[in-house]
Amino acid sequence: RLSGDGIVAVLDKWDLKEGQDKHVFMEQMVNDISINKVLVVCDRVYQTKADDRKGGVGTETQLISKEVYENTVQEKFIPIVRDYDNAGKPCIPHYMASRIYIDLSSDEKFEESYQKLIRNLYDKPLLKRPVLGTPPAYIAEEGQIVLKTSHKVTEIKNALLNDRRSSNGLISDYLDTVISSLEDFRLSGGSVTDFDDSVVETIEKMLPIRDDFIDFIFTVFKYQESVDLEKFHNFFERLIPFSYRPADVQSYTEVDYDNYKFFSYELILNFVAILLKLKKYKEVSHFINSQYFYRHPNHSELTHIGIEIFDNYPRSLDEIRNKRLDKRRVSLTADLIKEHSTRPDITFDEIKQADLVLYYITELHGGHFSWFPRTSVYNSRGSAVELFERMVSLQYFEKIKGLFDIQNIEQLKKMIAEYIEKNKDRQRRHSWDYEILPLENVIDPNKIGTVK
Repeated sequence: RLSGDGIVAVLDKWDLKEGQDKHVFMEQMVNDISINKVLVVCDRVYQTKADDRKGGVGTETQLISKEVYENTVQEKFIPIVRDYDNAGKPCIPHYMASRIYIDLSSDEKFEESYQKLIRNLYDKPLLKRPVLGTPPAYIAEEGQIVLKTSHKVTEIKNALLNDRRSSNGLISDYLDTVISSLEDFRLSGGSVTDFDDSVVETIEKMLPIRDDFIDFIFTVFKYQESVDLEKFHNFFERLIPFSYRPADVQSYTEVDYDNYKFFSYELILNFVAILLKLKKYKEVSHFINSQYFYRHPNHSELTHIGIEIFDNYPRSLDEIRNKRLDKRRVSLTADLIKEHSTRPDITFDEIKQADLVLYYITELHGGHFSWFPRTSVYNSRGSAVELFERMVSLQYFEKIKGLFDIQNIEQLKKMIAEYIEKNKDRQRRHSWDYEILPLENVIDPNKIGTVK
């Protein structure tokens, strides 16, 4: 069979003729450079003869064992196991007992193990070491941040896959740790001329936290059957105060918290983009249509607002830095988010789509102010939202209708009509710098659910 698979097999029955020296033949197997591998076929009888140094097997053993003992890294001699002893141990001579073997002891194992043998002989292993990449940028940075959440995502995944009750506690612990980690990135002194440099530098240092959070969200929403959404809602509410001065701080500038404003915007964008990618429409609806409670430091009462609270304007980037460095960019915030979008599991296009979904839905709801999709500066002319385009399908509409917090097509049509009437005289405020289509050009109420 080896010969049939292209292996030149040297065997005494074929290659040792009358008149030739059998000891020279055996030495050839060990010393001849044209012999790449020696397959030592081991059963009970061979093991006994080899260990007792009896007969021709004993002579072979003396030749091979010397090479094995003196060259411990060599891979020339491969034990082939054909028998197991009464204790369930493979019948391998003592001098080869620590060697990795090929198990051809039964019909059940034969084909898989034979393929493993062929791959070994051709040096084509099934598993290969991946190509070595380059170290992440933050590895080379001085004063790099050690993530407090390191290994927690792996623990959570193992708990979820093994249906352990500890998973809920681990998820809560992870979210608590992220919040406590954010305290390490507080800035002050926004009145300094080049303060925007500090903002950008800190945003880059926070990037590993964002990446770890993305891994966490993929893990939880992929592998947990029923996710406690209130736990995440509470987490986002705890994120809000970072964008404002702490109650005990009296001397501050508005831009002192711009790193947190950017982080919150980017985090929510990735969060919504991941849920949309995973088709978790009910879950997305929960977060888009919820109110978020917090206490503003300028007054003590509890206040609330929609998801647009996470879309704060980081003036130190889009205004101060833009002007100071004469960058002449529409949005440095959008530039940074695009620059950060290097992960293969969540693309910049998916983030842009999430940004638009948040914009159009909050526009329809007509709150205090709507979400502003800064990444739309990178939209091509006439960019649409595929999620909404697919609503021509009645079946698809039923899947995503919860995003609008409505029950049927008529409710959505009425909502769109009221929105158009209310905003018919409003000046389009971002038609030049941002490619954002009017809502009525993105969702055509006359086409919703027309495809059965």
